[in-house]
Amino acid sequence: MNQEQPFTLAINSRDAEEVRVAIAQGKELQDIRYSCTDRASQVGSIHVGRVKQIEKGLDAAFVDFGGGRSGFLHAGNVHPGYAAADANAFVVATTPTAGAAALVKDASAESDVEDDEEGDSADSNPVGIKAPPKRMAITELLKQGQTVLVQVLRDPNRGKGATVTTFLSLAGRLLVSMPSLTRVGVSRRIQDQDERKRLIEALGDAPGGVIVRTAAEALPKRELQKDLRHLKKRWAALEEGLKVADKPGLLLAEDTPAVRAVRELFNNQIGRVVVDDLDTVKQVQAFLAEWAPHSELEVEHYKRPRPLFESLDIERDYQTLFRARVPIGSGASIVIHETEALCAIDVNSGRLGRSSLEETARDTNMLAAREIARQIHLRDLGGIIVVDFIDMTKVAHRREVEGGFRRMLREKRSRMRAGHLGSFGLMPLTRRRRGTGLPRASEAMCRGCGGSGSIGHHSAGAMRVLRRLRGETEGDWALRAQPGVIAEFKAHYAKTVRDLPIQLTYLEDGQVPAGEPVLERQ
Repeated sequence: MNQEQPFTLAINSRDAEEVRVAIAQGKELQDIRYSCTDRASQVGSIHVGRVKQIEKGLDAAFVDFGGGRSGFLHAGNVHPGYAAADANAFVVATTPTAGAAALVKDASAESDVEDDEEGDSADSNPVGIKAPPKRMAITELLKQGQTVLVQVLRDPNRGKGATVTTFLSLAGRLLVSMPSLTRVGVSRRIQDQDERKRLIEALGDAPGGVIVRTAAEALPKRELQKDLRHLKKRWAALEEGLKVADKPGLLLAEDTPAVRAVRELFNNQIGRVVVDDLDTVKQVQAFLAEWAPHSELEVEHYKRPRPLFESLDIERDYQTLFRARVPIGSGASIVIHETEALCAIDVNSGRLGRSSLEETARDTNMLAAREIARQIHLRDLGGIIVVDFIDMTKVAHRREVEGGFRRMLREKRSRMRAGHLGSFGLMPLTRRRRGTGLPRASEAMCRGCGGSGSIGHHSAGAMRVLRRLRGETEGDWALRAQPGVIAEFKAHYAKTVRDLPIQLTYLEDGQVPAGEPVLERQ
């Protein structure tokens, strides 16, 4: 791939039901943001919440924040100011605390692979990763029925409610305002020490804590102050909204998906901005005029009937995100399989024309490492991830692959911790999700297999039903089972059931495990 090729920021918002914002280099996706009308992300939004239940055993509380399922609030994400009997939610949220400083210090100290841009977006909120030492117990911090201000850290995912925090932050284009902190921080991607010092001095009078984002590098003080004033107005609006709020619910929403994505993704590497919806064109133009007035980029309005992603030839790469097998060239591929506990990624070898098996394994693993880092970022894979590289006998080759993989992970700016590549070819890592993850946001359980991924269970489930029915002498029964189980049962055992003194009704239910069909007497 030509590294000199400019980046394109493409916004597909013509169909309001599904908004996609992508950064592409040629035909290859580098970043993607996704928003669906009925599954809109809540990450970054601020809500009035009410403590619904306190779980001492989990050292956490469940908070009704108007988002359907209660949010999960761990004690490490509770501002110590809430322990006061007369705690005011807004005053607490805007009060500096050593606890929040410890959170950021712990987060920035994460070893191995870590977020290279501390506080660089609301999605990469540095708080909430680790709890400060000697924290107070949840029973000391909160009471049932207490009003709290919470911000969504992670969306609901696979039956789990949203994760929320009381350490609030507001993201601008150049700054992230975090009033619970007591200092000014600078993105670690800004490495020039004189520039870091200049940025800190330019914000020396900023109230509360502020994190300077990479986009602020080399910009004059007036631009930083302008961003700071904008954030102050948002805090004021938040305070006014809390005064009139009488029940749990949304207090301050994030920007529209398109504007939010531009805020997070726009940088000086972008050589082209293309949008296929006129209203969104105006929104992006207004945003750039206010926050990037010196940019000479023009926002192109794409008007042709052919879908934008297809016209840019990135739709195929986008669709690959929904497949388990991803080709990486030369006949090699990676296979991604998510389970409840972890995500396993397997590297399958190809033919690279090397003289030895060892060199082929090393080169294939290096190819795979780049694509795995990209897929982890684009799919927003999280939790425990185990990569099974092709076995290599030479320690030097293992270190080469491990070092290359770490560098590629760092480029993606996600908060991660990685282990070492062992002699068996396994390399574990953990990663914090930004949101629900792209495929999870647009998938539903398979009606055929019920999420098991296998149809072999259908015959076992059908046989289990037959055994039970043969033990009944009479009566009317209803079989509630997977569609595949019912189809298997009808195909092989329907005649047998007709010879029994019973009546059987079939009820298809994709939520019932294939191996555990339910028989109900009518």
